[in-house]
Amino acid sequence: MSLVAFFGATGGCALNCLVKTLQAGISARALARTPAKLANLLLENGVSQATMDQHLVIIPGNARDEEAVVKTLKADSGSFVSLIISGLGAAPKFTPMPSIDDPTICTSAMTILIHAITHLAFPAPPLLVAISSTGLSPIRDVPRLLVPLYHGLLAIPHRDKKGMEDAVVAAFDAGVVASFVIVRPTLLTSGAEKSKIRVGREDSPEMGYSVSRKSVGAWIFRELVQPGRGGFAKWGEAKVSLTA
Repeated sequence: MSLVAFFGATGGCALNCLVKTLQAGISARALARTPAKLANLLLENGVSQATMDQHLVIIPGNARDEEAVVKTLKADSGSFVSLIISGLGAAPKFTPMPSIDDPTICTSAMTILIHAITHLAFPAPPLLVAISSTGLSPIRDVPRLLVPLYHGLLAIPHRDKKGMEDAVVAAFDAGVVASFVIVRPTLLTSGAEKSKIRVGREDSPEMGYSVSRKSVGAWIFRELVQPGRGGFAKWGEAKVSLTA
């Protein structure tokens, strides 16, 4: 991949993918509300300042701001990104009842992103990776013990993720993106990265209780960013379940 765009890179999954992308010498552009926060996270995760200076451009802004999104997709030199990775999601809040701070961020931001792609003169439609969640498939893809949690406490964020997924599929059907992969990890943890995790597809999902954010980011990099792997020829148009 010659140039990769990241949205939501201060979150664990996309952050670890960005770390590995930069360490591999692949150039990236990342939208961040607080650029200093993203830069510090990268330094804490082993990305040198010299690597950032050479391979990363951080665009300050919000994913709901289409002008900032456009700047992320197209460099000042006129170069376009060829791959887009979205790890956007709402933050939890627990007062007075458990909820999230922005219940429509995934759907709204994806709609804005797709609108921006549509109105930019891309030389070729880009590839798109969207990080979603298990629990959205018509086939049960989580252990039975997790079903009440998914249908209760997680109902609002899952409705938002489903809206995002629908927008991604519609963009592919309209030819706005060349291909897509929807990544559906099970419950995310802050655990260590594992080189081997279980991977399924929507019609034959792998079921488990959790997977680390670092493992998910590493899988995305290994399979969809790093040259020479299966890539979109293997995973294109798939909804991929990931679990430890």
